[in-house]
Amino acid sequence: MGGLERVPTGIEGLDPLIEGGFPKGSLILLAGTPGTGKTVFGFKFLLHGASELGDPSLLVSFGEGKENIIENMAYHLNCSRDDLNCVEVLDFVTVKDTGIDSLMETIVEKIDSLNARRLVIDPFSAMAYAFKEKIEVRILVHIISKLIKQTGCTTILISETPLGSESLGAGAEEFVADGVIRLRRKIMDGRVFREMDIIKMRGTRLKRHRYLFTLERGFRVFPQFTFRRTWVKREFAPLPDIGSYYSSGSGDLDELLGGGWPRGSVNILEAEADVDLDAYRSIISITGLNFVTKGRRFLTYDPLRFGTEHLKEYLEPFVGEEEFNRLVRCLPTSPSEPRTLKEALSEASAYIFLSLDALTYNYGESQALRTLLSVIEGVRQKGGLILLGTLDGEPQPKHVRALSTIANIHLKVAEMDGVALIYGVKPKTGYYVMEVEPSKGFPELRLTPIL
Repeated sequence: MGGLERVPTGIEGLDPLIEGGFPKGSLILLAGTPGTGKTVFGFKFLLHGASELGDPSLLVSFGEGKENIIENMAYHLNCSRDDLNCVEVLDFVTVKDTGIDSLMETIVEKIDSLNARRLVIDPFSAMAYAFKEKIEVRILVHIISKLIKQTGCTTILISETPLGSESLGAGAEEFVADGVIRLRRKIMDGRVFREMDIIKMRGTRLKRHRYLFTLERGFRVFPQFTFRRTWVKREFAPLPDIGSYYSSGSGDLDELLGGGWPRGSVNILEAEADVDLDAYRSIISITGLNFVTKGRRFLTYDPLRFGTEHLKEYLEPFVGEEEFNRLVRCLPTSPSEPRTLKEALSEASAYIFLSLDALTYNYGESQALRTLLSVIEGVRQKGGLILLGTLDGEPQPKHVRALSTIANIHLKVAEMDGVALIYGVKPKTGYYVMEVEPSKGFPELRLTPIL
């Protein structure tokens, strides 16, 4: 397996999942319904080869004219039209009733004249209609397969599949192809998400077969969520508060929230039971880090999932032991101390994170709810911030009914295909992929929309 020479795809996030790229000289079938990003994928593959690696690259188009392709790709890839001139486009959109020999001869001549190393035929499913004589798809696939072997040109055949269909093509392509990738666009609760299925890849050990991807800024595939504790400690520069909002400590999260956490607000963070705990903690902690580095207090109540040791690991390297001990406090955990808990909450005027699960477990649902409702108004009047968290996936109905009606913001975190997704329930937003990036020397929370 490791002996195969690889061709880097240029698709962000994909190459590490397929041992460095497509096998050199392979035939890849890329299938999907309209609007799934097939042309963006194919063109990005060609552009990366031509502009970054010096691989002559050829797009054979049977679906769109050259001008439309260049205009659309410049938009999707966020670049100028001139940046795309390195990719040769052979436009067969207006060709009708061409003989197979003539058409294939034109393609071969162009491959030879360019010494093309990368080829995309888009869409392959329309190619057969360009021939004067009827030809079976399986024969055409074998002709193209033979051509690829002769030229050593790594090739993608793009296949349009009908909406609602599970087919990959006409049937012959998937058996002849060295690799098969299917793209899907789905709607769930009014929100768009995109999935890539790597069905097969010759000579490649696939650890997973399904991944989320986005067309945001081109084409990007998301690996499984990981929380890397490998950052080299650097000074954390807190993000500024703007107007009536507290910054969450993440520019991307501030944008999702419409500016940040509203001052004097109560907010809900709900996570499904299978969500990675570090994804859940990162949202809570980044706001805490932003508050503490500004000299503000951060109080928490989640003894089981987010105790003092977790807080120290996340905050102390960046604020120092003295500031941590002065400004950060884990609230009392004993069921015999509801009065102390209530007093601590009532006195707080900064950032409070409370676990609904821990409150319910330690104090009972009714007592927990009464305690919360009694202090929320006071915190709002003082301009503080409350974040209520639950990681059960199915919170107590009374909590949902009582608290969601008064909450300013209600966020939810879910796991899908190994990725942590965050989205707004109130106000409603699309899906964002969560990642914690350590390259700046601290755990930076990044959110990427699925578009």
